[in-house]
Order: sequence, then structure tokens, then C-alpha cells
Amino acid sequence: MIRTLLAASALAGFMALSSAAWAGTASPFVGETAFGDSLSDGGNLSILEGAPTIMRFTTNPGLTTVENVAAFYSLALTPSLAGGTNYAYGYAGVVTNSPGSPASVPTLTAQVTGYLAANPKLNSNELYTVLGGANDIFYHATSAAAAGVAAQLAASLTVGQSAAQAAATTASIDALVEKTEGITTLETAAQASTAIAGAATQELALINGLQKAGAHYIIVINLPNIGATPEAKVDEAQVAGSAAALTGYSQLFNSTLNAGLATLKVGIIPVNTYALFGEILANPTAYGFVNTTVPACTTASSLNCTSQTLVNATAPSNYVFADGVHPTTVTHALFAQAVESEIIAPQEASLLAEQPLATLDSHRSAIGEQLLQDQTSGATGLRVFATGGYVHQHTAGQAYTASARDDDGLITGGVDYRLNAALNFGAAISGGAATEDLTGQLRRFKTDTVLGSIFAQYVVGQTYVTATAGYGALQFRDIQRAFKLGPATRGESADADGNTVQAGLTAGYWFDAKPLQVGPFVGAAYERVRVDGYHETSGDSTAMTFAAQTREALLAQIGLRARGSTVLDGVALHPFAEIAYTYDADARQRDVVGGLTTMNGQFAIPGFTPDRDWAEAQIGVEAAFTPRLSGYAAYQGRFAGASSTYDGVNIGLRYGF
Repeated sequence: MIRTLLAASALAGFMALSSAAWAGTASPFVGETAFGDSLSDGGNLSILEGAPTIMRFTTNPGLTTVENVAAFYSLALTPSLAGGTNYAYGYAGVVTNSPGSPASVPTLTAQVTGYLAANPKLNSNELYTVLGGANDIFYHATSAAAAGVAAQLAASLTVGQSAAQAAATTASIDALVEKTEGITTLETAAQASTAIAGAATQELALINGLQKAGAHYIIVINLPNIGATPEAKVDEAQVAGSAAALTGYSQLFNSTLNAGLATLKVGIIPVNTYALFGEILANPTAYGFVNTTVPACTTASSLNCTSQTLVNATAPSNYVFADGVHPTTVTHALFAQAVESEIIAPQEASLLAEQPLATLDSHRSAIGEQLLQDQTSGATGLRVFATGGYVHQHTAGQAYTASARDDDGLITGGVDYRLNAALNFGAAISGGAATEDLTGQLRRFKTDTVLGSIFAQYVVGQTYVTATAGYGALQFRDIQRAFKLGPATRGESADADGNTVQAGLTAGYWFDAKPLQVGPFVGAAYERVRVDGYHETSGDSTAMTFAAQTREALLAQIGLRARGSTVLDGVALHPFAEIAYTYDADARQRDVVGGLTTMNGQFAIPGFTPDRDWAEAQIGVEAAFTPRLSGYAAYQGRFAGASSTYDGVNIGLRYGF
């Protein structure tokens, strides 16, 4: 069972990875603090043992998962024994350390409780990581296996002894086996299972304690399949059933942990290494690996592995395991990419709620233009109108979101009834389709929109007031997310529904100076876009779920309009133009909640920050082709915003009965 000890203790380091290619990404975190075992140990055990240089459980020099995540966000993360915030130690268990580990190695329970005693109020913007359980599994798996060995020895050596002699012999055998294996007691398989589930329950209590102290971001990594490691397979060849037992213990710990995560508050970043490890072993070449069974290091433990103790020079870049259970540098890198992509995904998903705002603006502009045309027509009665619009919108990249370009087409049809010279009212419906292309891991999504509105206008002399209100249905299709896992590109896709609500009020005045009229206007509008919760459909280890998000805009606008009148070849023309300043009182950065489809736990992370203010302009011309038929063409643009600009055109026709 010594191999089992190494398997469980070392495998805790399996998930470590490197992501130097993405280092320097803007961080939503102010720092990182780690609790764990050899998965996260950045050098504490090597310092404790007096090593002349920092060593880790990998193909040294190399970083662990949590260190690479820190590097990705340009955060410092050094061993606690060197004054840093990485409290993880190799061989540490949640409750019980590995047999034979140094007495001074603190368990995860000691790491977290000691930290909270010194820091009772935590910074909500600190990133915490918690990973444990492998060494608890080793201890109890060793105890259960040793109990079987002791029972077999006792059965053989107590033949013919009296009851008293047999009891004494059995006690001596038990003590010898316990000492040999470095454990304090022998357990049945049922007792081992109970203790392993208890370790998972204790890890949940530690996570809950961090949340109660104020932690909002906690990476929780489940255990990979310990029974699928090279060392476990060696054990299996010696003792049939040992690999299956380790797999069962891994699953027991993970299922207990997963059930408890569902009861915790938002703030858990779950990482399903069990599933991802299985995906790598099922298709290693896709991820750039050439060997999943032979260790890259010639040393017994990767803690002592250097570039001089490798089976070949390229092994750190294409072997899965550094030793019988620990990961190589490249395996560390792959798992870091999975962690980082998960954090980024909800941030970029915030852009879904931004695109429909351009559609709402185009819809409202089409209605507004019809109402302005009513002011130049003396006819009463019923009119129908149709407008085709196109908008190209550019959204600049920000700290947490990539740049995006949106092509949005909209067709609007409506009826407008002018009761008298003062009052007209009507209704309009629009159908739109937009395609958003992005430069981050969120690569593309399409939006189909159906909007309906009612509107009215009241004119008294040179003063006018218009009002609109509407509702729309949204469908987000082909939401494509792609990111690197080693040399492979992992793709995830989803669809989502949503809706919009909008209302607006505009008042203006015309200075009567024909043939050119000029006048100021003011406006206010409320817009709400809701994206329903959705989930990616692959079912793999990195497929994510996203909670519903709502984007609200409360707009105030002030501007100046001008319109003229002329006749060209017998056609009455009315050129028009306007410029306006718009302020969004509800422009703020929004958190988006994300998680995995295969593991419980959710976290809220800040995403896109919309512009607070910008300028808008429009220029166009209306033409009266016949007394009943008229049309217009106009350009509209948004500029001077910090993040978003757009250019659009509208072409419309209307017919009066």
C-alpha cells in the first residue's frame, strides 16, 4: 500500500497547470490565497525538508495549478513558509494526512482555521482555492487494505493457539502492520468509506467558513480518478481490486462534496477535474500527449525531479504524469486553461445583453421618424408604413471582455392613424436578425428579435410630445465559445431565450422659420433586456451554465433638430438632421453568474461596463412622391462613447388612405 500512499498524495498535484501565454490578463481579483495538498504546494514541503531550492510535485521547474492561475492574473502567490499566501503542503489531508508524512505538515483544516483566526474578515475580491481529499483517501484506503493483510496473517499464525494466545498474537500483528504502514488504526471498508465521506463534509465546512468570513471567489477542485493513475495500475497488478477501490473512493468523496456545494452561497468556482482527467486519458493525442502510463521522471517522487532526471528531454511537454501520479508541466498548463476559461466565460457572456439595445434603438428610431413625418403632413386618416434598417455596431475590448462587431438588420411595419391635426397614434412591429462576432473565447452569437410597440403623438402649435411603449421576444442562437486546452481547441455551444421592454417620451419645439425649421428636444427612455438562464449542451467537463441576466438602461437625451422644405423636379423634399447628447443613468458593470453543468457551485463575476454617455447624430431626407406615397432615407450614428459606436441606415415608405 506504499504505492497507494504515493498515488493518493501525489495525485493531489495532478490538476496543476501553466498558462503563461495568457499571463497579464486584467484581474477581477486583488490577490490569491491557496489551501491544499501537493496539487497546490508551491514549495512549502521542500522548505520544510530543508531543500536548497524550491521544489514542487511536477517536472521541476514548474508551477502548480493555483500558481499558474495567479500568474495568469499577475497575482503574487508564494509559499507561506516564505511569507506568502500559499498554505498548501504536500501530503496534507483535509482531516488526516498521508501515512508517514512529517508531523509538522498541517491538514487543510489546520490551514484554513489558522488563516481565519488571523484574518477573521476576508477581502471579498481575493481569490481562494481549496483542494484536498486525496491524502485522506490514501490514509483510509491503506487502513482498510492493511486490515485485510493483518486478518490474513492472524488467521495463519493463530492456528492451534488458545483464545488468549490468539488474541495476543492478533494484537501484535495489528500493531506491527499499523507501524509498518504508518497508520494508527485498522479499519473496515465501511469505516474507511465513512471517514472519506466525512473528509468531504469537513472540506465543505471549511469552504462555508471562508464564505461566512467574506470570501466571494473560491475555486473548489474535485478529485481526479485516483484509480486511473499509473501507480494505481501497478498496485492493481499486485493486489487485484485496489484500483477499483481507489476509483470508488474518489467518486465517494466527489459525490459528497458535490452534494454539499449545492447548499452553499454563490461564490464557488467549481472545477471538474475528475471528468477532464477522464477526457484526457480517453483521447490523449488530441491534447498533445504521447504517454499516459509511464512517468516522465526517473525519481520515485517528482518532488525530487529535475531536468537531469527525465526519461527524455521532451517528456515534460508530452507526458501526462511526472511520477506515478503527479502531473508534468504541460498537464499543469492544460488544467490551468480550463480554470481560467471558466472564470472568463460569464464575463464575456455579459455581452449578450448589450446587443439587443442597438435593435431597440433602431426600432424606436423607425417609429420616431414616422411621427416626425406626420408633422409635415396635413392629411388625417390612416397610414401604413414600412422601414428597413441596418446597424453596424462596434464594441471595444475592455478589461474583462473582448471586442465585438455586430451586424443588425431590422424590418419594421406599422399603422398610424391621425385623428386630427393635434393627435395621432398607432402600432408597429419589427423583426430583426443580428450576428455578433467577437475576439475572445466567446466567438459568436446570433440574435433573432420580434418587437411590438404602441405610440402616440400630440402637437400643439410648435410644440410636440411623443410616447412609445413596447415589448419584444429574443432568441439567442448559436452561442459559440472556444478556448485552448493544450494544442486542442475546446468548443462549447448553447441557445437562449430572452425578452425586452422599452418605453420612451420625447418633447420638442420648432422655431417657425420656414423653409428651415430648427428646434430643441429632450427625451427619456427606459430599456430592459433580459437574457434567460441557459446551459451549454456538450455535457463535457467544461460545459457551463449561466444564470439569467438583466441589462437596464435609463436614458436622458437632449438635442437639436433641423428640417427644411424644397422642391426638386416636382417632388417635395424635406431634408432633416439632428444631433443629441445621451446619458444613461443606469450604466454600470454587471455581475454574471456562471457554473458547470456537471458539478454544483456557482459564482458571480463582473463583466462588461457600458458607456455612461455618448453623442448621436442623424441626417436624412423625406420625399413626397405622390399625395399618398412618401418615403425617406436616413443615416444615424453613435459616437464619442468610451466603448460602443455604431453606424446605421434606415429606408422607409408610407402610404396614406
